Amino acid sequence: MLQNFAQWLSDTPPSRFIQDVLWIIPAVQTIHILAIAIVLSAVAMIELRLFGLIGRNTPVAQTAGRFLPWLWWGTLALAITGLILITGEPGRALTNPAFQLKMALLLVALGVTFAFHRSVRRRSARWSGASQSMGAIVIRIAALVTLLLWFSIAVAGRWIAYAVVSYGGT
Repeated sequence: MLQNFAQWLSDTPPSRFIQDVLWIIPAVQTIHILAIAIVLSAVAMIELRLFGLIGRNTPVAQTAGRFLPWLWWGTLALAITGLILITGEPGRALTNPAFQLKMALLLVALGVTFAFHRSVRRRSARWSGASQSMGAIVIRIAALVTLLLWFSIAVAGRWIAYAVVSYGGT
């Protein structure tokens, strides 16, 4: 069923246009990679603050307020460029196990990040004192898991180019 959808998408005028204009895929991939760098940098800064490795005198809410917009705007750029890439090369992406893993990891990462963002907005005072409490260990473990999750998404994205795909379309 997914292969049929990929073939159908590949035959649509937008997909054909993207396939026929040689510079579109490399240009969009470049923007996609830059957006990945923005997202991973924002995630890293937030997680490093939660680890207590940077900005110890800065409240967690302030650090989150500074970097979460970069994460969300970068994620929006990734979604837009990702849709263009999928439209241009649906067989390469949709039927690819690495792409499917990336999307599953992304759903989890977005859920965790949204929950963090919501928690920080609602309980900023609690987050500010968390580095001295018993919950600090739990927060650091969660930060490590979140960081590894976002980096795994980037690895899975790169893996798409190397994973074997059995797709009959273009």
